[in-house]
Amino acid sequence: IYADPAWWFSHGGVYQDNGRTYRKISDQYPFMKTEDICKLPVKEISADVCVLFLWTTDSHLPEALRVMDAWGFKYSTVGFYWIKKTSRGNTCYNVGCWTMKSVETYLMGIKGNLLKFKKKQNVKKIVEAERKRHSEKPAEIRNRIVDLFGDLPRIELFAREKVKGWDCWGNEIGGNR
Repeated sequence: IYADPAWWFSHGGVYQDNGRTYRKISDQYPFMKTEDICKLPVKEISADVCVLFLWTTDSHLPEALRVMDAWGFKYSTVGFYWIKKTSRGNTCYNVGCWTMKSVETYLMGIKGNLLKFKKKQNVKKIVEAERKRHSEKPAEIRNRIVDLFGDLPRIELFAREKVKGWDCWGNEIGGNR
């Protein structure tokens, strides 16, 4: 399961720095409260042996761990770090609440014994990829998940587009597929 929840921001996702106001995240997509994300029936759609890759922001780490637990997964590790790059290959720095951010974190949770499904030993944690439209994640992450576990059934939750080989669920692609 690959999920990028629509985390709720108490400030509406508006950031200010030196008097300049930055993009309002709530204009990009509707937020969900953590309690509502926890209530999604992910536990019911996941197999007894399953892996969850969950995107989170730095400020949502405690909530991400709550969601993971509510969905029936045990935190294992950080699956991937995405270092955002510009089209020219420079590192992007986004305004954060405290420090300038250039990395997104992707947590990994597990149910059951996944070792029998592991395919490759050399899948790298660091992904350096170009930042594109708001909240769009690099396709390389999906490829690395398949490298790790092979061609098993998989679903993307909060999907923004249909991707070959993945079941997709999300309000930006018209709901369930």
